[in-house]
Amino acid sequence: MKRSLLIAMLAIAGIFFSYKLYKAPGKEAKQSIATVQAYKSDIEAEKEDGIAEAQQMDFENTKDVKLGYVPRNRLIRAVEDLRVARSKTGFVNRVNALTWSERGPNSDLIGPSNGNTRGTQAATDAVTSGRMRAIWFDLADVTNHTVWLGSVSGGLWKTNDITSTAAAAWSPINDFFANLSISSICQDPTNNNIMYFGTGEKTFNADAVRGAGIWKSINHGVTWNLLANTTGFFNVSKILCDASGNVYVAIMGVGVQRSTDAGANWTNITPTGLVSNVTEMRVSNTGRLHVVCGYRNTGASGYRYTDAPATVTSATWTSPTTTFPTTYNTELAVAGTTLYALPADLNYRTPQIYKSTDGGDNWVATPTSPPSAAAEPSINTGQGWYDLALGVDPANPNNVVAGGLNFYRSSDGGATWTQITRWVGTALNYVHADHHAVVWNGTQVLVGCDGGLFYSTDNGVTFKDRNDGLRLKQFYSCAIHPTTTNYFLAGAQDNGTHQLANAGLSGSTEAVGGDGGYAHIDQDEPQYQFSSFTFSNYLRSTDGGASWSSVVYSTGGIGQFINPTDYDDARNKMYTSANANQYVRWEDPQTGSTFTPITIASLNGSTIRSIKVSPHTANRVFFGTAGGRVVMVDNADQ
Repeated sequence: MKRSLLIAMLAIAGIFFSYKLYKAPGKEAKQSIATVQAYKSDIEAEKEDGIAEAQQMDFENTKDVKLGYVPRNRLIRAVEDLRVARSKTGFVNRVNALTWSERGPNSDLIGPSNGNTRGTQAATDAVTSGRMRAIWFDLADVTNHTVWLGSVSGGLWKTNDITSTAAAAWSPINDFFANLSISSICQDPTNNNIMYFGTGEKTFNADAVRGAGIWKSINHGVTWNLLANTTGFFNVSKILCDASGNVYVAIMGVGVQRSTDAGANWTNITPTGLVSNVTEMRVSNTGRLHVVCGYRNTGASGYRYTDAPATVTSATWTSPTTTFPTTYNTELAVAGTTLYALPADLNYRTPQIYKSTDGGDNWVATPTSPPSAAAEPSINTGQGWYDLALGVDPANPNNVVAGGLNFYRSSDGGATWTQITRWVGTALNYVHADHHAVVWNGTQVLVGCDGGLFYSTDNGVTFKDRNDGLRLKQFYSCAIHPTTTNYFLAGAQDNGTHQLANAGLSGSTEAVGGDGGYAHIDQDEPQYQFSSFTFSNYLRSTDGGASWSSVVYSTGGIGQFINPTDYDDARNKMYTSANANQYVRWEDPQTGSTFTPITIASLNGSTIRSIKVSPHTANRVFFGTAGGRVVMVDNADQ
């Protein structure tokens, strides 16, 4: 009997499943889809990732079906239970019986069948890592070479030399925190040994990669501890310190919190009359604190500022004389008394950039703004609820960089804009799509996005990646080769399907681009390998992963965004999720494109979220549903 070595099946913790046995369903129909021999073009291969759909999928796969949400507060309890358990002899013995080795990838290259033209650029322009929102230049380093960054799900990292052209030599400070969703970092300017980071993404994702509070270090980032009085700070949009070391945290749904005693106590200073969804907060070197409240039209929005942040109350913020739109989402950039605002509109595009030259009291639209349409070469094609990025040169506020999907730059204060990066193609600098942060320091500019970190030494004119050594990709699945010990095939969020083929920690080859979904390797005929894009778009290799072709069953509407699948190695059948009450059987995945949708009443109106072919009983398949039910189907190949 063949082994089933797929290790990517999803599990939902804390749910009681009801089990039903269902025998041999009848076929409804067969639909034959022609194999698309050529893989997608550049833009199709790495088109907008559908981040809302990806996050909804993650939410559905991890929520407690009884509660209807992901009880992330259980993670803190679980970490504490694990700490206690680790002190017990029996636990230590069990852990020591296993040996784990990190496989990475710590870098990547583009494969010949990828379709992504970033691979035609120099290797130093083409490496990606994973999604990040938090970037910080260490105040204690007078050379401005030491950089800290936080991944949205991969912990805290540091390099002592961001300028290194060979590799930035990243070190994981800790990727086992009780919460790994690091959204913002700051440092006390009066004592550089004191640092803070906030957790939880600010955007209302379906999964929201929810945080669990504020962590603090008093030894320059060597060790970190959760501030117990911040465990309700779930989605931090920004944390910062003023020149006196007072700490301010902007939290979605909670508002603006201030601590004047290094995090021991907190005071709510959210501006009176405004919604508590605080999307942005910045402090100027003049001492003025700026905040923006308003997200997705969820309440009274507005921009406020204060020159006395250490003593301001909710009622004493200053309203500007003229302002900019604040309803849907906003990013700010501040250099002294010059500010820029990049707001999203009703369609979550960013058609207009605004500017103030008097510290935020009066705002006007910049003479021109980057194009914001539904198609290229847009700054943002409609994901402004999720990806906005804006930065200004603190030494020369005429230099400003703005992005979302592609980055644009102005060197004349917004009078004109030039596109400086593109997420596909070779005409411009490659920077991955979905931008979240711009950090300026001298002539250095760092930008964070769904593909990792990119670096400029010339005020944002040119960029190269700084992703070698960062292991931040978010993998949906992994398949193991039956005989080649070091070969793995894995699908990553917005970063393609990767082949890992070396022992130990090493790089990977991005075999195919876009969103990498579920992956499979035939366990007795491993020359047949499979991956997937979104919904029911599949990739097939018949030569051991050397080349790939596309088989399209549905580009949308059938199945999940990242569609769960499992492969029967004995019968050479693929089982996939479909519409409610249905699964689809791919009859000839090795050679053809014939798909059979099958209805099962026992799914009880739900869609399928996970699939497992039994490794013990022939033609038996288990289906897990969105409603928390597991259905077992016998004779599934008939």
